[in-house]
Amino acid sequence: MHDHHAHCNHHAALNKDSVGSNKTRVLTIALTLIAGFSLVELMAGRFSHSLALMADSGHLFSDCFGLGLALLATWMTRQPLLRGDRRLEVLAALINGISIVAIALWIGWEAVVRLQSPPDEILSLPMLVTASVGLGVNSFNVFLLHKDSHHDLNLKGAFLHVFADAVSSVGVVMAAIAIWALKWMWADGVISLLVSGVILITAVPLVMQSLNALWGEQQVVIED
Repeated sequence: MHDHHAHCNHHAALNKDSVGSNKTRVLTIALTLIAGFSLVELMAGRFSHSLALMADSGHLFSDCFGLGLALLATWMTRQPLLRGDRRLEVLAALINGISIVAIALWIGWEAVVRLQSPPDEILSLPMLVTASVGLGVNSFNVFLLHKDSHHDLNLKGAFLHVFADAVSSVGVVMAAIAIWALKWMWADGVISLLVSGVILITAVPLVMQSLNALWGEQQVVIED
């Protein structure tokens, strides 16, 4: 019986290590892709005079912090002293959720300012090409992180970051098409405002779930 329990515990430990290793791998891939593309998008945004591209670049750059935080929390909970402590990962998810809300509010504010004084010229072709590449990169990251995001708040925080990135890319593509086909310069600001709303809607539930999970963990600690 003792051998059976020892075998089960060993198997469970190996399974947790495997899950942790997979989380580290997917987060590292997503972080590398986002960091690289955020620089590309910043340069393209400045070149094309597109607020939507520059706002998305800033969003991607802040996502590097969010994904890095998720990666750090995953690594720390695999260390012997902290193994199995969910609070670090839940706290990382909460910080990620709050940062996404802050990003959404910033993009919304910039969009309102841009709508009050639309630019005279936006280069729609570079904007469209960059946003299309960004949509491909962000869609890959969504696919990468989606599978395990349902039962892991830390990964859910990272997933919502890249999902918001994908939504932003769709918005920028739409704005670029409207500017190219209809010369609607104001579309850049309107799309940025809509993207801000979508990001905000996805972030608030993560913040609430993280707070509830932290409260639950705190109650368990008090009872112990």
